[in-house]
Amino acid sequence: MDKPKRNIPKKFQKSNRSFIDRVYLESEKSSLNNMSAFPKDISFYGKDSDEDIVLVVRAHWIAYLPDFFIILLVLLSPILLLFLSRSYPLIGTQVLYIGMIILSIGVAFTLLLSTLLKWYYTVNIITDQRIVVIKMDNAFHHSYAEAQLEKTEDMTHHHLGFIGTFFDVGDVQIDTAGHGVDFVLRMLPRPREMQDILNDLLEMKQKGDI
Repeated sequence: MDKPKRNIPKKFQKSNRSFIDRVYLESEKSSLNNMSAFPKDISFYGKDSDEDIVLVVRAHWIAYLPDFFIILLVLLSPILLLFLSRSYPLIGTQVLYIGMIILSIGVAFTLLLSTLLKWYYTVNIITDQRIVVIKMDNAFHHSYAEAQLEKTEDMTHHHLGFIGTFFDVGDVQIDTAGHGVDFVLRMLPRPREMQDILNDLLEMKQKGDI
């Protein structure tokens, strides 16, 4: 028995059932809240009153492996120096390195918090009218870009090497009229399925179904 899909906007209730099922299926398969189908508690600057959000997609966690690697190095470096200080007293005192360990924990926590904020606030929003890319680089800088759905001419996807193939992670490139590659939705989970959803949404828009 199908679960009720209460969040489906009215304009989509008479659309292709397979499209709705696919959107919800991809949302349910995602981990760490990477995808959210037809969310009601999310908005963005410039959103029209009659505009409905179809999908909110965040980058796969693997995109932040370099950040977590740096955090690990910050945590391990003073511990390594502490062991070295026992063999080479001239490097420093153990008390000094205990202080460095405490400092490294504080720095690592700050970096971890920054990474989590980047992950949460860097989002790709797909609506029935446009594709919005919001990117947060740090607490003091973010960027916003959008493309109208009806101006989209071509979409392609590709996996990112062995790791991308193994974890099914890749980029989706979106071309609009009169330009080259306007958007690159980076490090998305299941990029092929994302491209299929975008193509179906574009086809529905061109047919006037939404």
